[in-house]
Amino acid sequence: MKSIAVMSRVLNGKLVRNKSMIANAVKHFEGKDVEVIIKMKRKYRSSPQNAYYFGVIIPIAVNAIYNEWGEVWSKEKAHEFFKNRFLFDERVNEETAEIIQIPKSTTDNSTIEQEEYHLKCVEFLREWFNVEVPLPNENIKIE
Repeated sequence: MKSIAVMSRVLNGKLVRNKSMIANAVKHFEGKDVEVIIKMKRKYRSSPQNAYYFGVIIPIAVNAIYNEWGEVWSKEKAHEFFKNRFLFDERVNEETAEIIQIPKSTTDNSTIEQEEYHLKCVEFLREWFNVEVPLPNENIKIE
């Protein structure tokens, strides 16, 4: 068994839901080193969002880059480009005021964050390449 996920709630510094499930999960790893990760439960990007991004936005980007720049990019390269441009945290050095960008992954995006990311990618394609990206479930004709 690789991992077990158990949802709980923290009140007064203690886990208060599913205590027996947590205890039972711990028993499965008796004698083994484990990694404990505690993170806030939230809705992560959805499968339809992921399909729209990799099935619509990224192929349109690859095609636009080829048509405008004459460069052949893989889907992975286009994805990395968008992540580097639009998906990062910034850290400021208080002494020098230098700002660095810390890359993030789309897998950590909430559904809302993923929608915002899509909008940035779509706007970039519109501004740089004059390409309109159809909205999810929008019917289009390719001429």
